[in-house]
Amino acid sequence: MQSVRVVRAGRAMRPASPAVELAFAGGELRRVRRVVAALGEEARLPRRRIDELTVAVNELAANSVDHGGGRGTLRGWLEADALVVEVSDAGSLAESAAGQEMGMARPHADSERGRGLWIARQLADDLEVLPAGDGADGRRGTVVRVVIAL
Repeated sequence: MQSVRVVRAGRAMRPASPAVELAFAGGELRRVRRVVAALGEEARLPRRRIDELTVAVNELAANSVDHGGGRGTLRGWLEADALVVEVSDAGSLAESAAGQEMGMARPHADSERGRGLWIARQLADDLEVLPAGDGADGRRGTVVRVVIAL
């Protein structure tokens, strides 16, 4: 299984205890945005970068609600050189050929959908789409990781 990778080589995997972990569903995107903005403030990002990060993660969380089983999990942490925020859900984007191409090309102006991943990729310093692996219930999912350099 191949995944879309637009990341610096050697990026660390998720730490054992992320600084932020939040399960969310449809009516909770405002809460997701508040948590992400607070994480950006804690990392001392400039206001513009906090706003960009918040928009990027909101797009990913909305995709989880729309396409990933109606819910997802947000995780975020600081590394020495970056703030990392990931959104995971039960969707199969990372395993599909379409998922491997999404976000790489600018969507057509007349397209009704398909902008969320592309927007996130434009606003992040790095973006990675990975299969989440087998869940406890035997289902697979997708993780999209956004990296903002400090």
